[in-house]
Amino acid sequence: MNRGDLSAMREVQGLHGPNMCLASSKFLALKLLGFVERGKHLNDFLHSPWARKHANLPLKSYWGGSMVEYNDAFNKVALPAALNDPSANVRTAGPQVKLLKGFTHFSSPGHADVMLSQRTPLVVGVSIHGGTQRDHFIVIFGDSAGHTWAVDPWPGDDSAAVADLGSSFSFRTRTSVHMTADEKQTTIPCGQPFFGYFQ
Repeated sequence: MNRGDLSAMREVQGLHGPNMCLASSKFLALKLLGFVERGKHLNDFLHSPWARKHANLPLKSYWGGSMVEYNDAFNKVALPAALNDPSANVRTAGPQVKLLKGFTHFSSPGHADVMLSQRTPLVVGVSIHGGTQRDHFIVIFGDSAGHTWAVDPWPGDDSAAVADLGSSFSFRTRTSVHMTADEKQTTIPCGQPFFGYFQ
């Protein structure tokens, strides 16, 4: 995996899907896991025959709305369709995918480091504009060459949207990096850590 690959795969909020950083980050994590095609975008799902058939559902909110309100429905309805229903228009060909829980989250930086070492793509809450609260979501994962990559869904220059955090990166230490959501400082993780993943 390299910066060019990640720039090509990146989900840009408001362009490739709704203007929701959580939605874009979750969809990119599915691409990195190989569960949806690399060249597809969340809008392919949201405008698919499957989505038209389920037009009564708040599908954008399932992907990027409140986790408390929508995550259960996301895991039971939208995620299985994206993973296994050809009419959802994003599925990678292959056997049926069944996840244990779906999208879930936790708050331990130590546990996040372990998952990072196992190359699990993580949706991570970050702070922007010098604050400490969770303002934004990005994707962070480790590749087979030992690089730790951060990918920001915020619209902007691809060169700022993908950052190599280095081989010694740890979630136990707050790290500030220039990314598209904040031209000066995106702080990883935020003051109240959030790490989401597909289980």
